[in-house]
Amino acid sequence: MHPAMSSLLIEANYWSAVLSFLGKISFKCQQEIHIFDVACLAGQHFTNSHATCILWHSDFDFQLKAVEPIPVIIMNSQNWENYSDGYDIYDWNQKRREFEANGISYNDWTLRLTVAIEHSQCETFIAFEEQIREFARYFYHSSIYSIWRSQRNRFIFVCTEDLLAQQQDHFLSQYIFHDQPNIILVTSAYLNSSTFDIKINRFVGKRSFEVIPPPVEFDLIQIYDAQVQEITWENGRNNDVPQKLRNLQGREIIIGIFDYKPFMVLDREKQPTVFDRARSKADVFIDGTDVRLMMIFCELHNCTVQVDTSEPSDWGDIYTNATGIGLVGMILDRRNDYGIGGMYLWYEAYQFMDITHFLGRSGVTCLVPSPNRLISWTLLLRPFQSALWLGVMLCLLLECLALCVTRRWESSSVPGSHTWFGSLMFGCISTLKLFVNQSTSYVTSSYSLRTVLVASYMIDIILTTVYSGGLAAILTLPTMEEAADSRQRLFDHKLIWTGTSQVWITTIDEGSADPVLLGLMEHYRVFDAEQISDFSQSEQMGFVVERMQFGHLGNTELIPNRALERLKLMEDDIYFAFTVAFVPRLWAHLEAYNDFILAWHSSGMDKFWEWKIAADYMSAQRQNRIVASQKLTLDIGPKKLGIDNFIGLILLWCFGMICSLLTFVGEIWLRREIPIY
Repeated sequence: MHPAMSSLLIEANYWSAVLSFLGKISFKCQQEIHIFDVACLAGQHFTNSHATCILWHSDFDFQLKAVEPIPVIIMNSQNWENYSDGYDIYDWNQKRREFEANGISYNDWTLRLTVAIEHSQCETFIAFEEQIREFARYFYHSSIYSIWRSQRNRFIFVCTEDLLAQQQDHFLSQYIFHDQPNIILVTSAYLNSSTFDIKINRFVGKRSFEVIPPPVEFDLIQIYDAQVQEITWENGRNNDVPQKLRNLQGREIIIGIFDYKPFMVLDREKQPTVFDRARSKADVFIDGTDVRLMMIFCELHNCTVQVDTSEPSDWGDIYTNATGIGLVGMILDRRNDYGIGGMYLWYEAYQFMDITHFLGRSGVTCLVPSPNRLISWTLLLRPFQSALWLGVMLCLLLECLALCVTRRWESSSVPGSHTWFGSLMFGCISTLKLFVNQSTSYVTSSYSLRTVLVASYMIDIILTTVYSGGLAAILTLPTMEEAADSRQRLFDHKLIWTGTSQVWITTIDEGSADPVLLGLMEHYRVFDAEQISDFSQSEQMGFVVERMQFGHLGNTELIPNRALERLKLMEDDIYFAFTVAFVPRLWAHLEAYNDFILAWHSSGMDKFWEWKIAADYMSAQRQNRIVASQKLTLDIGPKKLGIDNFIGLILLWCFGMICSLLTFVGEIWLRREIPIY
């Protein structure tokens, strides 16, 4: 038989041979460590995965023969419409109801792939012929809708050259081929051919940002002859996936950014500039603690940082149907690769995106109104506390009774000279005169009454002296109101606190939050930046600021300098959280980026960068001024006393004059003489 005829032999095991070759090679890789190429990678597709999902195709009859047992899930897309839910292990209606409740549009492909990822934990996928186009279209959305996620997704696509020539514009331009590095394409000239080309997607280099991107390029790695079960040709270049991820050859990474110091710094006047996709030109300078992390990462991995300033004015919001607005919405739409800016662990966003390791710790606190000087009509009562005033009243009552009884007892030898009513009036009037250091015209010859008068006078002069000293201290050293400068006091005062976005309270888990935090959430309001700037100068409100890991404060740019005089920084945080970066699901660089973050923390560069960027782009005088507002500084020099200082005394005088006038009118009306004592 002519050798060329071997490629036309009808042999069902040819597809089995090439796919089993990709599985068996893993044993070879484990034995020969120096071999690390695409074949070893293909073997790891099977052995290192939780499960392998095979989209069965009737034209590709094969049996997968692996060295080690592997979990395999068979999915027959050609008969999905014929499946009866009663014969399936999984209740598909449960997932349908979940999709419909969240407003997610779906079809059989989305439904089946989501369940396969979520419940079978498939990490390796094998698709054949025309199924590749449908799989590539719906897999990314299914990976978003699934609760379970993996960083080790791998794909093997099997098709004929005829399909590639006819259908390449339909499926090789799908997002998954441009976004995923672990894709192997196995092709043959005919369905019954024994010679197979094994290719791997290029992934590195410049990306295409067209609405309909061109088909992705594949590099031929090996040619495998299934009849003799040998590799007949092999590319000498090192095309393994780890090498691709180490050298991205200028591949672009897009950052959604707005000016939010010190996490993100955006300036169109400084140099050097990077490319802004919103303006299609390089005209923006970027820096910041989170931005610089990605810039250094790209220096190490030879990628290019670009930005997109088209939409994000803040972090945005996520909806239950896996769509969003703002920065997180751009990540879900795959317009951005990297969402930063002091972003907390938001569960709503984590459901549909991936997160990096923590970048830092951030606390949410407030600038609250400074306490005012306490001036009111009750100022005259403040030298004594309530218990002490009660003791003074009791002491005066005892003096009154002592003088009354003594005066009545001294004249008991002369019947009718002093009645009990007259003695009681004598005791009350004498007690009041002694208390205000006034003399009396009454002359007594009784030593007992003299003794009681002297004792009462000594007690009253001590009380009035202590009171005078306390009042002088209050007028000299001002007493301040209680400020809402702690978490508990902010709750007790029921003070409204505000920010520009709802995300300031999105992080709070209402199920586990304490009553104080839940109460504070009820008093939170959202206003735009202009309103907050105006309110900070006049309103009694709290204004959100962010306390970073090493002491600097963010989100203070909205507060004008003239408003800082009336504001005070809270002593503690309302709550704190760890900041992360949000990336799209299946982001190829997540594992390498997480390792880089850990090395960055270990080196201590996180502290250095925060201090350096705060010093370069933020006002140190302003930062120190806000931090110093925690300690109240009073000017204790001479102050002019105003009417507010004496309003209590004036009210007391008015009260006495009114009582005297009413008494005088009553005496005239009764035409009755009151004896003078």
